[in-house]
Amino acid sequence: MNGSEIISYNELQSWLIDRIAFYLDKPIENIDPSVELARYGVDSVYAISIISDIEDHLQVEVDVAEARRRETVADLTDYLLALVA
Repeated sequence: MNGSEIISYNELQSWLIDRIAFYLDKPIENIDPSVELARYGVDSVYAISIISDIEDHLQVEVDVAEARRRETVADLTDYLLALVA
């Protein structure tokens, strides 16, 4: 992705769900964007890996502490869209 591409909320949320499902080895349909990530077992190791993927995908620098404050995929999607806007 480059800076001239616009990503939609749904595209970004779907991509995040896919990455989370990959790391947790769960089917994507089992990841609910409104459920707290901690309930899925997303710990700091997974979070760092996912944030690294986000930075590579969106070509932005993500504040890890700020991203970790977002408890659900939906909240994280909102935060990331504001970063790339």
